[in-house]
Amino acid sequence: MSAFDGLVRGVMPLIPKRVMWTVARRYVAGAELSDALARVTALRAEGFGAILDVLGEGVSSEDGARAAADEYKRALAGLGDADRDTPISVKPTHLGLLLDPALCEALLDELCAAAGAGGRRVRFEMEDAPTVSATLEVFERVAARHGNLGCVLQSRLFRTADDVERLIGSTPDLNVRMVKGIYLEPPEIAWTDAEEIRTNFIARVASLLDAGAFVALATHDDEVAERGLELLTERGLGPDSGRYEFQCLMGVRRAFAARLRDAGHPVRVYVPYGRDWHAYSMRRLAKNPEIARHVMRALFRGGDR
Repeated sequence: MSAFDGLVRGVMPLIPKRVMWTVARRYVAGAELSDALARVTALRAEGFGAILDVLGEGVSSEDGARAAADEYKRALAGLGDADRDTPISVKPTHLGLLLDPALCEALLDELCAAAGAGGRRVRFEMEDAPTVSATLEVFERVAARHGNLGCVLQSRLFRTADDVERLIGSTPDLNVRMVKGIYLEPPEIAWTDAEEIRTNFIARVASLLDAGAFVALATHDDEVAERGLELLTERGLGPDSGRYEFQCLMGVRRAFAARLRDAGHPVRVYVPYGRDWHAYSMRRLAKNPEIARHVMRALFRGGDR
């Protein structure tokens, strides 16, 4: 990280919310469910799928976890019959994993049942390394009862190869979203070299495909996408196979996502919304100095007027 990047990160907490929103609105649908539903509709019109996420994590009370689950149920009801393909994506600590794994499991059960009634899937996300084991334990138990639950694995972590083998052996109809992982973990447990992270990503995708799993390749990396396409071609898996999709974040490298779509590949875009948008934006900006520079430019252009 450059000295300038460090300076930018240091002043970010001082940036007015109105200025932050000039940048965040590219990556966040809005504060309300209606904002997210409108974005889902627009993406569908452009030929993209969507995945709906309620912003929030690390709740500090059972009431907070139940409120998050209730908002997801409201989102499922809002999607209704208008878009029967859009799944929801849920963070474990938003459902209270750090408070009580049993509470998290019970709430995830409820969401899987509610989503399943409408023919939808649920994606159980992955957070930082200390939560991985508990997350996978909850996932395996709930997935044994609900066939519409998928998980996320991070190629940055050394343990992921073992986790893939474990899930292949324990979870029928396995559905995995493979990501690099945004959490900067210590080198004792994770790769820090970009090429090693890419290599592990592709190796794990290959293992999952060979085991018959559905794989969502979540990436904005040209090289990862090209290697992933090579894996699919080698296995004879085309766009109509129903065995894969690409996933991208809203507002990030839109031309990259459009190229994959135009080539005929299924592409799903992550659509986050909620009143926690400011905290979410601060976390993302802290991980990405380039976006932080956009915030600074907005500030100096008078974005707070």
